[in-house]
Amino acid sequence: MKRRFFITSMVIAYAGLMIIIFAGIKNFEIHAREWYYNTVTRRMVSNVSRLPVNRRVLGVYRPEIPYSFSKAYEIEQDIGMRFTLFSIYQAWGDNNEHLFPSALMNAIVANGGVPVLTWEPWVNKFNNPDLRPMPRREQRYLLDIAEGVYDEFIVQWAREAVTWGKPFFLRFAHEMSNPQYPWTPKNNNSPEEYIQAWWHIRELFDSLGADNIIWVWSPYKVGDIKYYPGDKYVDWVALDIFNFGELISGGGQRWFSFDQMLDPIYTELEEIRKPFMIAEVGSTDRGGNRGVWYREMFSQIFSKYDKVKAVILFDNPSDRTSGRWTIDWSVGEDHTVIDEIKTSLENSEFTYVKDYSDRLMSTEEGGLK
Repeated sequence: MKRRFFITSMVIAYAGLMIIIFAGIKNFEIHAREWYYNTVTRRMVSNVSRLPVNRRVLGVYRPEIPYSFSKAYEIEQDIGMRFTLFSIYQAWGDNNEHLFPSALMNAIVANGGVPVLTWEPWVNKFNNPDLRPMPRREQRYLLDIAEGVYDEFIVQWAREAVTWGKPFFLRFAHEMSNPQYPWTPKNNNSPEEYIQAWWHIRELFDSLGADNIIWVWSPYKVGDIKYYPGDKYVDWVALDIFNFGELISGGGQRWFSFDQMLDPIYTELEEIRKPFMIAEVGSTDRGGNRGVWYREMFSQIFSKYDKVKAVILFDNPSDRTSGRWTIDWSVGEDHTVIDEIKTSLENSEFTYVKDYSDRLMSTEEGGLK
């Protein structure tokens, strides 16, 4: 009896010891990972100066990028200039496609470009049972972001961005007054809550050493200045310009030039001392001459909009984001547009910058010379 008691006691003691040792190893692993992240990974990350550049660069969005660059290559050949920026989009959520896209970013860098990642805070793809059920979850959820409800996801994504380490543009919660998106007043999100969410996210990233990120604030329309988080939290300002032409129903003017659409919001934001980019731009052929529209766009940028340092062509042949139409914004198949863009870029301030990432990290005032 005593022998059985002794054996049982030894087994229990051994099991307890193993639990303690295992817990100690796991605890050591956690602390070791934190030590490596803080002493090695954070020191390897690019320290972006976020200064404006004196040259202008061209970029493109194509829905198949970065899985395929073949169409982008064709456009580059046709217009006689390589793209410096490549635009991609990513939503928030719990699935693999919501993780930091290291492989996709590497593909862009391998093709000589710098990523411009639009980070869209959709919250319907989170499976955490502690979150409010949909659709109530979307009501005023910018306040949830500001109060740390989504910190676990944000911190993991930010740490992976730091580990990746190269410079990229991050355009968070763009078009914050566009009713198509849930982070807008559509769900009772206020400008104050938007700013609080932005501050919270930026401070989290900064605390983790995310010095490689160039923060891009992207308003939607005149009046959005009330959403501006402040110079301390923003590096670039981005604007989206689309001429829908006669796809717009109703009377009155429907075909608008680039200048007619950009000037009001540019004037409102001009006092912000940051470089600007046109993060999405396109025109239909419904109601006017597309080629002339693009030619005038570049002419107007050169003559009037000094703060615009980058333009990203929205080359989507089947855009469904309007919710009403499938729109072909692509320029690659329209030789008239291609010819006008090529002519506009010749002997212009636009250029391909092979070492744009390095130039973004320059500590010299003005970046590029």
